[in-house]
Amino acid sequence: MKIKIVKKWKTRDIGDMLAAFDKKYGTMNSLQQKVLISKCTSPELMNDYVLWKNLSQGAEFQDIIIVKDPDIFDTLSPKRVEMLEFLMNNEVKSIRHLSTSLRRNYKNVYDDLNALSKYGLVDLTASGRALRPSAAASRIEVSIDA
Repeated sequence: MKIKIVKKWKTRDIGDMLAAFDKKYGTMNSLQQKVLISKCTSPELMNDYVLWKNLSQGAEFQDIIIVKDPDIFDTLSPKRVEMLEFLMNNEVKSIRHLSTSLRRNYKNVYDDLNALSKYGLVDLTASGRALRPSAAASRIEVSIDA
């Protein structure tokens, strides 16, 4: 049995990636020249060029993570799945806001968020003194392989 987690790249992550390419290679044209000179003997240069070009043209990207660890099923309790669904469909300002919305104890919600973040299902972003939870996954699929 496996779980497939689909995570869409956030605008901030795309901006960070573009800035990293700019710092590493200077311009897209200089990277293109390096790719042409090496005649694709460097897969890293080619991958970076294709990714940079598509990101700069506004393409949307996603990461697909396959989890085959059976312990994830201990993590995905009904309350945690309910929390994930809520985070996927609602904007949450803080953990306190989430716990109030779900009518659950703050500490239990905090513990559940930490457990889900270990598998990359939830992002916890600092927002002032508070942590702002958000769903990292845009889709989660469970499949049974025979």
